[in-house]
Amino acid sequence: MRIHDARLVNKADFDRVFADNQRARTDYVLVMVRPNQVGYPRLGMVIAKRLLVRAVDRNRVKRCVRESFRQVLPELPACDFVVRLIAKPVPGEEARDLPRTFKRAGLRAMAKWPTAPAGETAPEFSTN
Repeated sequence: MRIHDARLVNKADFDRVFADNQRARTDYVLVMVRPNQVGYPRLGMVIAKRLLVRAVDRNRVKRCVRESFRQVLPELPACDFVVRLIAKPVPGEEARDLPRTFKRAGLRAMAKWPTAPAGETAPEFSTN
């Protein structure tokens, strides 16, 4: 699977993750995670213009996040991961500890929402 195939693109998918999630963070990013029904991990990003005014800086952060995600992709559970930039990163430090954070958040999400036994369909997640 290519990283391009593992993207969150629909607003509904982002909203589902924002509504109820498990979180893990580094100094610069917050990773929100929620199990999905597609069977493989997907990545979405929220990189605010107010934190990084220059497009070149936002794009650098996105590249670093995508590369960190790609490195741990085989080890991640079938979850939707949304990465939100929460502080202006020092250039070169954007992805520090990010692969470990992806794994930690994925494990928390799978512990909170255990998968359904084989043959059953997973229940629809409530937003309460």
